[in-house]
Amino acid sequence: MKKSILVCVVALLGFAQASAQDYERGIFNHLGANLSVGTEGISIGVAAPCTDYLEFGLGVNFMPGIKIKGDVNINAGTIPIGPDTYTFDKLKLEGSMSRTTFDFKVSAYPFGASNAFFLTAGLSFGGKEIVKLSGHNDEVARLYREHPEYTGVISAVVDEYDIKIDRQGNAEGDIRVNAVRPYVGLGYGRLVPKNRVGFRVELGCQFMGHMKVYQNGQQLDVDKAIKKGDDDISKLIDKLTVYPVLKFTLTGRIL
Repeated sequence: MKKSILVCVVALLGFAQASAQDYERGIFNHLGANLSVGTEGISIGVAAPCTDYLEFGLGVNFMPGIKIKGDVNINAGTIPIGPDTYTFDKLKLEGSMSRTTFDFKVSAYPFGASNAFFLTAGLSFGGKEIVKLSGHNDEVARLYREHPEYTGVISAVVDEYDIKIDRQGNAEGDIRVNAVRPYVGLGYGRLVPKNRVGFRVELGCQFMGHMKVYQNGQQLDVDKAIKKGDDDISKLIDKLTVYPVLKFTLTGRIL
């Protein structure tokens, strides 16, 4: 039994070595498949070479649900109504990021067959909505329940946006960016390896554009008179226009 296993291993190694020796990169004469993990989530893709200097790849990225939580300001302090006093401190807001994107990239290998260092550029395609916002405040819900005439006058402050709080005390919205995002990066490794299996590491960034907040499908106006929020979600909206990408990829050649 041990001899049979040894014979199989030797045969596989010999096949892989012969396959690598016969390998020559032409114009789309090979096909590779890859599996990645990184800041874009879990990714799968296919690729093909175009001589030793270029490689074309198509991929799809699945981002699992990542949650960001923070206490955001409310645009009201204390409201006295008759014998009652309503005090509004913070609203607990949660941002849920879960999305699927597609990408097309062209990788250039300036050193040709002698080195696997590459520069890459392309486009990332996906839905505009990248974060779903939801929050609740019990005191606002109590005010609206006891005094319906105040319904809709109180909102949560996120960056420079006012998100209206509904009759149940809930605030809901979403954050959107450009649907098509340019991408640039660099790294080491080929998507279509010389051997049957290879490895690749990539560092890059997507240019998303400035984030915008929507509620009920409508973009909210920016109120310049409002002081920017100091919570994590507000900082994310205000600062993050470029999404960093770090990917570790297991590559394979299937043709």
